[in-house]
Amino acid sequence: MTEPSIKGSIFKGVIDDFVRLQREGRISQEEVDARLATEDLALLECEITASAWYPIESYGRLMDLLGEIEGGGKDAYFVERGRGSARRLLESGLYQQLSFLSRWDNTLGSAGSDLSAEIADYARNLRMVTSLASAIYNVGKWAVEPDTEHPGRVCIAVREAHAYTDPMRLAIEGFLNECARAARDHLAHLHISERPAPDLMLFRMTRDITDLNLG
Repeated sequence: MTEPSIKGSIFKGVIDDFVRLQREGRISQEEVDARLATEDLALLECEITASAWYPIESYGRLMDLLGEIEGGGKDAYFVERGRGSARRLLESGLYQQLSFLSRWDNTLGSAGSDLSAEIADYARNLRMVTSLASAIYNVGKWAVEPDTEHPGRVCIAVREAHAYTDPMRLAIEGFLNECARAARDHLAHLHISERPAPDLMLFRMTRDITDLNLG
């Protein structure tokens, strides 16, 4: 699969919600014809398979239209969509990387007073979670790196990210935060995202790693 693509495990959510809004009469056929491409319309008629790849451009167009009609154009809508995707994947058990989250809680803050060891341990565990990206997206280079503005934190950098729209960035922010919440409830807002350049997304922590075990 050489074209920028996303796995059906995520894509199915936008298809299901789009079909639901059509069924409820909240999306007119005129809007559908004007905003979606021929290949998007064909996908609305297909059975979406969790393990198959689908065009990320179609995903983006469907996300944009859903955001306008159901989300009122608000960023929070896309963040919550990402949270919902994380919850569905956690419940499905499709990805081993997410099953790790049930055990991650025991490792937070386990390095004691050794700050560098605690940061390194957290970064290593976070890489296990972000390795899921290659199973969901076939574009972008994901890396866990030191946060140059906050020595006690790391950030997730996604380079060659031109195929990701801002609604996708916000959905990933929500996904990461729901994964953090799955480890500890008080970490539900651990990540915030930004796009400093068209082909770079950053997901930065909102608190130091040494504070993660504090409620």
